[in-house]
Amino acid sequence: MNQSLIQVALYVRDLLAYSESLIKIGRDNDTITDFTIDYIGVDSIGSARRLASGQKYDGVSEVMTHSQRWSAPIVLSFYGSSAWDNATRFSLLTKSQLSEDLQRLLNIQVKQVSQLTDVKILTGQQFGERVELNFNLHYTISADVDTLRIDTAQYSILTENGLEIEP
Repeated sequence: MNQSLIQVALYVRDLLAYSESLIKIGRDNDTITDFTIDYIGVDSIGSARRLASGQKYDGVSEVMTHSQRWSAPIVLSFYGSSAWDNATRFSLLTKSQLSEDLQRLLNIQVKQVSQLTDVKILTGQQFGERVELNFNLHYTISADVDTLRIDTAQYSILTENGLEIEP
């Protein structure tokens, strides 16, 4: 599972002080039978875009860290009788101090909400509220590789006339 979706779910849970059991990650064919329950679905339904990449070497622990920064479109689907209220509350709280603290703790960046859609109106449903909220998420992935450091370079220089020079 995409680790960034888990980070977003934790962010949503703590930002809205929401029950973890009501937050669903990804599209796992869950069937909603009671549209009054305030579920929140967390998903990424578009392509992630690489923003940057880099590497850093720690000579003490002899580890090379390769990392990449990505931007991914995230969709939060709010269900239940409080769908609109929860979606707009989330949108408003993304610039709060709690939001900033959570983003730093989870090592993610939640960008401004770009779209809020009342899906119930679009689908012509008579029962059940559903509001979708879109924003971009910036996150970093990394991999550590054990890499021995070179304390003293060992080299020799060969000249054109066959002379070998050593330090």
